[in-house]
Amino acid sequence: MVLRNNMTTYYLLLEGDTEEDSFYETNVLGEESLGTFYPGHGFIAFNNIVNKQPQLLESVTILTDKKQQLTITQFLDALKGLRIKKA
Repeated sequence: MVLRNNMTTYYLLLEGDTEEDSFYETNVLGEESLGTFYPGHGFIAFNNIVNKQPQLLESVTILTDKKQQLTITQFLDALKGLRIKKA
């Protein structure tokens, strides 16, 4: 039996951040696993940007642990249908 790792980690990068910055806890948007999204500290930061500083959304980059770059819309679409645990 082969077990596949279907877990995906999403990272939030702002202008001036590098890929290395994505490993900081504050940049982790969260992890998707088995139909559930587990928000990280970066998800709280992302929510604050959306609600309090939407002008910064243009400088937001979202990366996956597989180094795939997503638009904000693609990230939100990925969350559709997932259970989201309380942050």
